[in-house]
Amino acid sequence: MKSILHAFVLSALGLFLFADCGYAQTKKHPTASDPGPVSAITDREIYTYNRVYEIDHLFLDEANEYSEQSIFYNGYYDPWKAKENKSNILYFQDIIVPPHTIPLFKKTYIDATEVANIHYQEFLHFVERDSGQAIHDSYLPVLDDKYMNDYYNNPEFYFFPVVGINPLSAQTYCDWRAQNLNEGLQVFLEQESKYKRYKYIGRLPSEHEWKRAAGHSSKEIEDRTYEVNKKGLEFLENDVVTKGFADEKILNASTIYGYNVNLDHGTEFALRKEIPFYIYGFEPRVTGAYNLFGNVKEIVSEGYAIGGSYKTGDSHADLFEHTKEFDYQTDIGFRCITKIVR
Repeated sequence: MKSILHAFVLSALGLFLFADCGYAQTKKHPTASDPGPVSAITDREIYTYNRVYEIDHLFLDEANEYSEQSIFYNGYYDPWKAKENKSNILYFQDIIVPPHTIPLFKKTYIDATEVANIHYQEFLHFVERDSGQAIHDSYLPVLDDKYMNDYYNNPEFYFFPVVGINPLSAQTYCDWRAQNLNEGLQVFLEQESKYKRYKYIGRLPSEHEWKRAAGHSSKEIEDRTYEVNKKGLEFLENDVVTKGFADEKILNASTIYGYNVNLDHGTEFALRKEIPFYIYGFEPRVTGAYNLFGNVKEIVSEGYAIGGSYKTGDSHADLFEHTKEFDYQTDIGFRCITKIVR
């Protein structure tokens, strides 16, 4: 175990730089067919397609090359290098930035995307290892067989939002992720002076924090027309239509009219499907956060979900309704806050 921790810390030294020296990220966002060598949320070297029976590896099934090729995704966006953020003091704090996060307030970070199926599967992998099958099963998404088999457990949707999660399970995940970072970065954090030492705590965002991260809906949501490219069409055909998440007539459209976020536009030209999309699909905010309005509603610490989803439209009632039913809901997910404390 010591060697694993040592390797993890060495990896962290390469990926978690002090913010005043810049922040290193991979050149592209992960996909099911190319998830990268380490976890996006913990930096653990746990992903493997090789069936080598080592306790700290999460075995991934092969996914086809068109997985998560969202027609709405226009390439890699790095908020830490974006010129719009260079004058923002929040991007220049003398701390180790939690992976996959965006600064919200001083020493407070919010996840750049919703928690994805693969992130939650990583969590459950270690829950089962450390606490047993019964505890593992108590945190599983509550979904019908179709969504459990063809969505949550389907390798084509590794980087789609996890859904069917209740607030308690979501909070437990946020706790686990922060504790994992504290353990993995323990040696590195101990190198800080006793006046600067800190640790991470994880929790769900409050409604106020979520709204701060999302921005004003009237400024963030716009009409948009999309061209359906070849990869996008293959993705729709191979992963969405064949799994029964959309009618095959979706394949006849060469252009799609909608929003720059994943909400139901409500017109005959809109894309109609029964699942959310790739966590890096659609346009990020200028801060680098994805899909705060749309894709899935998100659970906040008050115990309900807000934000609109692929099932809802662009109205105040849709975006800010307090949804309190979570079981079997395919359009409610969550993201975490990671806070630095002394």
